[in-house]
Amino acid sequence: MIRYDFDRTVVEADIRAVDSRWFNKAEKRTKSIVKLGAFAEKTSIWSKIKPTFMRLQKNKCVFCERQFENPDYGTIEFDVEHFRPKSSVVTWPDAVRHSKLKYEFGTGDPYATGYYWLAYELENYAASCKVCNTSLKLNYFPIAGDRGNVLATVDDLSSEQPYLCYPFGDIDDDPETLMTFVATTAVPTASDEFKKRRGQTIIDFFDLNGREQLHRERARMIAMCGSALMADAEGEATDQDQLVIARMDSPVLPHSNCLRAFKRSWATDKELARQIYEKCRAYALGGDSSGPPDL
Repeated sequence: MIRYDFDRTVVEADIRAVDSRWFNKAEKRTKSIVKLGAFAEKTSIWSKIKPTFMRLQKNKCVFCERQFENPDYGTIEFDVEHFRPKSSVVTWPDAVRHSKLKYEFGTGDPYATGYYWLAYELENYAASCKVCNTSLKLNYFPIAGDRGNVLATVDDLSSEQPYLCYPFGDIDDDPETLMTFVATTAVPTASDEFKKRRGQTIIDFFDLNGREQLHRERARMIAMCGSALMADAEGEATDQDQLVIARMDSPVLPHSNCLRAFKRSWATDKELARQIYEKCRAYALGGDSSGPPDL
């Protein structure tokens, strides 16, 4: 999970290019929802703007950073995710679904109506893969504080102290200050207790360490780019190797948070980074069935 640039003026222009009347329709629908005091629509219009958020996220899931097709072909692989659920919010972790998760801190009360007034708020949207949205996020939204007031703005709702992180613009923490990676394993990175809890919750919530496909893809990125770092360390880097190294920080790449963490480890502890590279190279294509690289 990484932060993405969010210029609301640019985003709105992109949406109007797709549907010039989208905002008029969204305003009308919001008024009806607010009057009713609940989200009960049988149809919706947010799927039309899915390509906008896919482009913002470089065609990656906003949560797990898996990369899919571009908007010409990939819209079927994404959901428009409501960061704060538009309908009811239920307790997370669920005692049955998440029986292995035990926390010593509260994660918020249920919320029967959900955040219905944010159903058409741009800063409550993201594009998520089917696994993260449909299988994992569902109607959960854990918080450390009290649920916000009805009709509160996104800015005002920050007082809820959500454990999940909204990664567009600067309205929330940079996800990379909350979680990082050791090899392909996600770990909390903040020293502040609340932020450390946020990092761990995000990791647990989206099962970032339990999904083998994510480990494999992260390992492939490390294996692909690690050879360039290795060549550079041995004084044998080609111009192409230097280009690869320069591009390792790009948000366009899948699993950017993991790859950036690996690049930083190379700068601070080359021996550890070499071990990560070798283990990821063995694991990346499935030849090592012993599980994700463990150091």
